[in-house]
Amino acid sequence: MTGVGVGVGAERKLIKVVQEALSQGPMSQETLLATLRQAGVRTDSSDLYIACATHGLADLQGDSWVPRGWAAPMADTVAAPPVRRPPDPPAARRAAIEVRQLASSIGIPMDESTPPAGPVPAAWPRIAEQAARALHDELRAVTDRRTLQDVQVSGGFVVAETTSRKLMRFEAEGDLGVSEGAQATLVVDGVPIDVEVVSVFGNVVTLSVPPGATVPAEATLRCDLSWLLSAQSRRLRELVNGGPGFNAEAAAALLTAGREAAPQELPTVAADGLNHGQRYAVQLALTPGVTWLWGPPGTGKTTTIGALVAQLCVSGLRVLLTAPTNAAVDVAVRAVLKEIPELAGGGLVRLGQPSDTSLIGRSEGHVLIDEIAAKRGEALAQLRVREGQRNRSLRERLKPLERRHASLTDEEQGLRLTLERDLAESTALVRELDESLHHVRRQVCREAEVVAATSHQVVLRTLRELAFDVVILDEASMTTTALAMLVAGAGSGHTVVAGDFRQLPPVVVADTPSAGEWLLRSPFEKAAVDVAVGSGLLPGRLAALTEQYRMRRDINHVVSEAFYPESPLVTAQTVSTRPRGSKADWAEGELVLLDTSRIGARTARKQGMSSRYNLMHAQLVAGLLADANAVVSSLGVISPFAAQARLLESLLPETELENWAASTVHRFQGGERDIVVYDTVDSGNGVRPLHRWFTEGEPGGDGARLLNVAASRARDHLVVVAALDQLHGRRTTRDAVWQFFAKLIERGRIVAWEEALNHAPVTQRVTGDIGGLLRDDLVGARSVEIWLPRAPLVGLRSLIPSLKLIAEQDVEIEPVTVWVEPDPDGYLSAEAMETKRGGVNVRPCVPILESSAVIDEVVWTSTGSLLGPDPGVVLRTEHPAFADAVRRAQRRRPGIAPGSGQLGDDCGRCSRTLVRFEVGRRGLPTVGYGCPLCDSAKKRQSRDAPERQATRGRS
Repeated sequence: MTGVGVGVGAERKLIKVVQEALSQGPMSQETLLATLRQAGVRTDSSDLYIACATHGLADLQGDSWVPRGWAAPMADTVAAPPVRRPPDPPAARRAAIEVRQLASSIGIPMDESTPPAGPVPAAWPRIAEQAARALHDELRAVTDRRTLQDVQVSGGFVVAETTSRKLMRFEAEGDLGVSEGAQATLVVDGVPIDVEVVSVFGNVVTLSVPPGATVPAEATLRCDLSWLLSAQSRRLRELVNGGPGFNAEAAAALLTAGREAAPQELPTVAADGLNHGQRYAVQLALTPGVTWLWGPPGTGKTTTIGALVAQLCVSGLRVLLTAPTNAAVDVAVRAVLKEIPELAGGGLVRLGQPSDTSLIGRSEGHVLIDEIAAKRGEALAQLRVREGQRNRSLRERLKPLERRHASLTDEEQGLRLTLERDLAESTALVRELDESLHHVRRQVCREAEVVAATSHQVVLRTLRELAFDVVILDEASMTTTALAMLVAGAGSGHTVVAGDFRQLPPVVVADTPSAGEWLLRSPFEKAAVDVAVGSGLLPGRLAALTEQYRMRRDINHVVSEAFYPESPLVTAQTVSTRPRGSKADWAEGELVLLDTSRIGARTARKQGMSSRYNLMHAQLVAGLLADANAVVSSLGVISPFAAQARLLESLLPETELENWAASTVHRFQGGERDIVVYDTVDSGNGVRPLHRWFTEGEPGGDGARLLNVAASRARDHLVVVAALDQLHGRRTTRDAVWQFFAKLIERGRIVAWEEALNHAPVTQRVTGDIGGLLRDDLVGARSVEIWLPRAPLVGLRSLIPSLKLIAEQDVEIEPVTVWVEPDPDGYLSAEAMETKRGGVNVRPCVPILESSAVIDEVVWTSTGSLLGPDPGVVLRTEHPAFADAVRRAQRRRPGIAPGSGQLGDDCGRCSRTLVRFEVGRRGLPTVGYGCPLCDSAKKRQSRDAPERQATRGRS
């Protein structure tokens, strides 16, 4: 979408359909609009007028569109042609002249010369084709999953405002599989607004929206998951044989640079505040070629990059500084400004929307491109604001006339025609102004010494074909090789690849060999830097940082021994003397392992289908976080799984949201906190088998990388919540994950799960009369959802009167849903049938991995069946936000089968209640709905039919 009128793609289609429709002659406006609708083009009379006038397609005469240059055929009786004044110059031409004159007066070139193409090595066309094919595989995989994703968002508020955008933060109800920097649409009361995803942290998303947008209470975020992939794939195919401003030799160098020798002489660097390893890294990176900067957690990689950029600027070199996320770019920008504060005001330009709001409106000097460009092209920007207001005003005046189009008076018809003509001219001017402001942004980037941007922005319009002397890729371990090559190609071959290949790799959906080669592997792996390190032969142009300033000694020991045996990390002296900013009894000691082996907690899937979660683990964490005696100024609660991260996020008190954070490990890479609580989730009970993150723990593997990132976020205290017998005790391979837990046991304090309940009453272990306590919670309740695995439901009968009373509420959605697991033939237990006959909504489901009840603001869980003869360990947590999050995680959506809060159907053949199935033939989560007994009989009849037919034939 272009911000006014229809989108660019829709406009092209509109023009094509109009040209075809009018090729035979004039057509009434209503007929032409009907033709457009039939062709799938959604438009109205004003947008039609704008397209025809702007592009010179046709003229509106009366109520008919007459194609330009059309002459009526001769007839026996020729009427005198109407008197027409010569047409005005096309609106677009007049607008272009006006804007170009204004841009020229302030020194902004609207016509840019084409830069020369860089060298193209013989291998590049094949490399580019293979990488583009990998992107195509990923695009297809994402599209098969779902190209467009609608997620409900709420609780919006304004974080900050720039001169041209407004940052809004929302809470998302579902998982956000969208990348930072992606274009999206925020649908508010049916009205679409173009937005950009600035950052995603857990279920909190920050959006960049137009300055005039109001904050909605609720909205729908429509994310195009394929947009960035399409842009990269298209750009690579354009550059198969090289292209203007692109150095294919520099791009291809990333694939073989791991074998280069170190230069014999290094420049002298006067960099105060750097340790020996950091100084060597700066010296090496100042020499031409590809430098690999290996920066494990807390080793000051960002500080090193800041010092490096300062040295490059002193040498008069232009630098492109990129990272895969907005947060990582912001960290790098702050490091550069710390070294060279005078770059603010135009010397350093930050593209895109920052996640760090302190970079907005800096009194020390602007760094955001929007702010710098607004000042550089102030005259154009002011005119754009005025014309945008005029454009909106004209549209508002046209709306009532369009609604009454069939009953307008002649005077109103004339007014409508005048408004549409004015709107066409205004729209053309707005487009030209937008184009001119684009050229202002490019001019700002050309004049800057340092341009900082997320990696994907290199393939977009602002940076397209702009060349730099030096390219720095930070957090390159999270960047695909395909994208890294596009970034490196913007430089001269002087490239610095910084990151840690022992931390998380890029996130990829496709599982094809091509995607694994070019997308799942970062530049470090593609150049075999990781293999060289693993063999003990460090590449010549590798600078490895080893002195770390984040983790206390015991935390560092565990992380270093497990994940960095070839290049051990050394704790800096300043760490031991650093004061502790947080203190809690449950975080006594630097390493704490909360062992949940004996509780037998259940692992389930969100809404029965996707990400894993563990309610009991979350309830134990709730007990820790509610400790009133703890003084915690900085806390991170993280999990490998998005569903669990959302549950943990709901436990954070609103008063601590600034310094406390809950997220997935993937989203938390790059962050750090005084205390980190890492919830592993997987327990071996419920969802099986264990996730590969815990079974594939070889060095450099996904499991080791994830555990490394999780543990190394902690500064003072690391608390791991894990079923130790499953994740360590039964492991037979002594790999990196085994080594981590072995060292954690050796150096840490192991506490039983019961200790988590001693700090606050928010979660309690329930013993004795469970049914009586459940009945107490049901009194006056408004909604109930219960999940009961297969067992004799001896405790259900006593709850029937209370459940029936709640079920009789006059509400639109069924307030009670009791999910039960039937026997293999679909029969319900006697207690479940009695409950169903009593008027309670009882729904059979297979399998049921949960064993829980959510009653208004209370969550119950058990290791056995909650209402069975042996419920096992039973926990009760009273927490409104947590209960709501659990309800969202467990509720079943309607679709193939009725969901939560809906009545089920009965089988038309045997009258049994139909069963919701959540497992397919291969054990994968797949929703189905049917009668186990009748469906099995039908399948048997179908299978036996050919044999019976053959028997009849023989007789």
